[in-house]
Amino acid sequence: MALAALIALSPTAKALTLTYEDTLSGHPIGAPFIGGQFRINLQDFDMGTVYPTRPDGTATGFGEGGAAGSVTTGITAVNGIAGQTTATGASPLVVGGEDTWGIAKILTITDAAGSVIWSETGKNAQLTVMFYGESDFYQKQLAGGFSNEDGVNLHADVYLQSKTDPSYTQYNPLGGSAGRLALDKYNTVTDSNGTTSLLGVPILTTVSKANFIHAAGVLGGLATEFNSTFNNTSGGQGQAYLDVTGGTDAAQFNLNGFTSPFVAGTTADLFAQFTTVALGAPSPNQPIADWLVSSNDPIRGNALGVPDTGSTLLMLGLGLGFLAEAYRRRSKNA
Repeated sequence: MALAALIALSPTAKALTLTYEDTLSGHPIGAPFIGGQFRINLQDFDMGTVYPTRPDGTATGFGEGGAAGSVTTGITAVNGIAGQTTATGASPLVVGGEDTWGIAKILTITDAAGSVIWSETGKNAQLTVMFYGESDFYQKQLAGGFSNEDGVNLHADVYLQSKTDPSYTQYNPLGGSAGRLALDKYNTVTDSNGTTSLLGVPILTTVSKANFIHAAGVLGGLATEFNSTFNNTSGGQGQAYLDVTGGTDAAQFNLNGFTSPFVAGTTADLFAQFTTVALGAPSPNQPIADWLVSSNDPIRGNALGVPDTGSTLLMLGLGLGFLAEAYRRRSKNA
């Protein structure tokens, strides 16, 4: 069992290598990240539904006034708000009834003390994210031109590609919505060479989790998995808790590090928060392709690491010692 644990935690068992690239937290450069809290720092570009400004307090969908109801019915009601639009530009902007999708590039991953444990330059690799599928089921007009949107079914997939891979494709958001190949595919994010025939394999797949953002009777209530407040001119902010559902590195991040403040026993693996800037708003927020908003914000969570050399040798010694003692006992009783 000790040997099996060592194998499960070895660097070769994971696609993503987390090692220190600075000494800010006292670890030597090149030392393995031995686990704990981390922060993913990324830049994303989003598409989304834009709702018309309505009288303050106007609400539509599931959860209105704190009443229970069907999320599906709420999605239908919100989709029927007169005057709502997606961003302008090339198609497809949205697929089915989704209200938010986009792409991101991970700039760095840092430990709890702020030391860099992964960077594109340091690892000579690229980490990209595709998020998709979110549908708003509740919308309410707030003061100051802001609106609240609560939704479900946000998916976020993370892809890793070595820059030494012959099929490496550099991340490029300048295609805007025209770069989208399918619900969960984008030209320079999820593929290996810009075609639909050679798609990359995600190291993580995640989906949003209910029971974390609002209490019962507050805006969209417990059913809320994704929340944003948005002003059509300036942008806004939002958040989502995510469960790891798969990917080649799933075991490294599937640690249930967050517990719901509203429903006992409900856990999630990652927490994403973001502050959006409306592209095309007054200078200096210049439009980039046809994206609606952009942000530079973190995803937080916990990850397994690899034991340091001393810990590894200790675990191995304990394991071998246990086997030796078991053998002596069997010999004595023979």
